[in-house]
Amino acid sequence: MPNLFTRWLLLCVAALALPLGGAHAQLYDVRTSTINIDKRERPALKVQVEGSAKEAREFWQQYLKDSYNIRIKSGGVLGIGGNKEVLLAKQTPVSSISGKLLDLYTNVVAPTDSTAEVQVFAAFDNGTTWLDPDKTASEFSALRTMVQGYAKAYRPRYARMAIEQAEKQLQDAEKEKTRLEKEIKSLAADTVSNIARIKQLQEQNVQHAASIKGNQQKLVQNATETERRKVILQRRRDRLSALDRSK
Repeated sequence: MPNLFTRWLLLCVAALALPLGGAHAQLYDVRTSTINIDKRERPALKVQVEGSAKEAREFWQQYLKDSYNIRIKSGGVLGIGGNKEVLLAKQTPVSSISGKLLDLYTNVVAPTDSTAEVQVFAAFDNGTTWLDPDKTASEFSALRTMVQGYAKAYRPRYARMAIEQAEKQLQDAEKEKTRLEKEIKSLAADTVSNIARIKQLQEQNVQHAASIKGNQQKLVQNATETERRKVILQRRRDRLSALDRSK
């Protein structure tokens, strides 16, 4: 039963990471769009994926390195509004797209807290010719294949990552459960011990009260006896003085 409950809880936690409704249908679909570069609209391919912009950016870099031997890094040379951290692979050979050296650009933004949009665009001839779905149809189609490959690879990766995250959250919750149970037992034991100690102290207080009362009575008796002894002592002194005078 605990194993079944753990699996059920794990699935519930993982499901919370998945977008719902029509928004989910748009994820991982590569679409043709444009991006504003230096106040001009350039053709671009955009795809929205689950997760943060940081996760999407890091996997895009890893995907290009593993699949195409392309190392892409922050370029910071394009005037793209809203994000200065543009990734760039400058004058790099991408035989699957074109026989020419290619400038490959990527901009990653976060439309929501749980999704990221990867925007890919490229140019060759030292940036004079931008890949376009009409003017450079074959190259643009090859670029789309690259982005589609990324989206296809990212989806199961994110699912695994979501499960790993859910497993960690479950482990943390189970550790916290164990800690709380241990603390409850410890506090309960301390409470029992304290109650016993309180009872013992209460009994001692009763004994102390009786002793105080007895000592107070003895103190009164002592005061009376002290005065009597003083009188006797004084009489004996007086008698001694009288004997000394009679000599």
